[in-house]
Order: sequence, then C-alpha cells, then structure tokens
Amino acid sequence: MTRETANPEFYDRDSRKYDEQRWQSAGGAYTNQAQQAIVLELTADWTGHRVVEVGPGTARFTIPLCERGAKMTVVDISAGMLEVARQNVTDAGFADRVEAFRQGSIYELPFEDGAFDHAISLNVFNHLERAGDALRELARVTRPGSTLLFNYANLHSWYWPAARRIRRRGTAVGQDVFSIWERPRDVRRMIADAGLALVRRVGHVHMPRAMERYHLTGAVRLLDRLSRRGPLEPLAATHYCFCRRLE
Repeated sequence: MTRETANPEFYDRDSRKYDEQRWQSAGGAYTNQAQQAIVLELTADWTGHRVVEVGPGTARFTIPLCERGAKMTVVDISAGMLEVARQNVTDAGFADRVEAFRQGSIYELPFEDGAFDHAISLNVFNHLERAGDALRELARVTRPGSTLLFNYANLHSWYWPAARRIRRRGTAVGQDVFSIWERPRDVRRMIADAGLALVRRVGHVHMPRAMERYHLTGAVRLLDRLSRRGPLEPLAATHYCFCRRLE
C-alpha cells in the first residue's frame, strides 16, 4: 500500500465542495484566473484535436478546451470528482465534445499506444509518489510529435519552508491527502526518461488557502508576475511543463 492510496477517497469527499473552497475567495479567484491564462496560452493550437485529460478536477480546464473545439477524453481515479466533472461539462453544454469519461489510474490508462494528439494533467503530479511512471504512461498514449502539458509543485521555490515540510511529511497543509513537492532537476530527468522534450516551462505562484487570512494576495500577485518568466522563474511555486513526445 502506498501513501497515495487514500487520495481517491479524499477527493470523493471533497468533490462537492472543491470549487467553493478553492476559487471563490479573492486569492483563489486570482489563482484560477492565472492558471486559466497559462493553459489557454500553452494549448492554443489544440483546436479540433483529440486530447486526454487525467485528473480534471471539476472540469475547470476541460470546459475551456471544449469551448475551443478540442475533442476530450477525461480520466479520474475519483468516482466522485469524475461525476462532478461530467455534470459541469453537461451543464456548460459541451457533453457532445467529450468522447468518454473513464475512471482509472494515471499509472494504467485504458488506451492504446498513441491514441491521442495531446495530453494534459494539471494539479495531479503533486499528489503522485511515482511521477516518472505517470509521465511515461501519458507519453505512451500520445502519438509521436504530439504535445503534453503537466505541472508540478517546485520544492526550490518562494514557498520552500512549507514545501520542505510537506515533502518530509507527505501530507498537504491542512488536508489529509498525500502531497509532494519535486526538485526541478528530478522532473527534468523524468521528462527525458519518458521520451519527451521540454519545449517550454512557465512559472506560477498561487495563493495558498492557509495564507489568505494574512491578506497577502497583493504580494502573491507580485511574486507571480515576477516568476512567470525570466530570471526569477526558477523560484515559482508551480512549473507548467509543455513537452513534445519525441519520434
């Protein structure tokens, strides 16, 4: 049994209140807006292509991708979260643009090799003990030359004191869910081992819920702007990695 075994149960419980708890405050709304902008930019040419999304949450990114014409297949290990994503996609009027909703593990995706044009998995890798295995599996189900977008929590970031504590304990702050922050050099090795090339990396500094009570949204916004690109990008709390599968 691994430390992440309890994660599906956690997200089954969390699914109905996930958005309310995370994105409705001022800091949460800013984080959501920033993440949407990053994903919109990096996936701009996915229109009309077949995309597999693993770990959709409540379909925050699924719906914008559907709006732009992507043909989505959605996979989540949590039955509760998958049902919320399905309902949100239906309510948004895009049920016909999702080819399938499948419950399953990122380590064993139920698809043939090269089945998709692109793959996306966001806010998932910080809950995985075997991130390298997951990345190889995502690469397996995408065709040669296709692109893949994932993000990870950066151990060597502005948030390093909390990141070190989380990595040592294996638990997110204030939540009973397995969590880990990765060393960038380890992630670069995972990318290469998966047969991928890193095309672009974008930094993002989110607003942790535990910090909102201290009214630091303005400071976080400044750090986010400074860390998005340029010399301070290595200190971003989250790195969005846009990769291409090699031939």
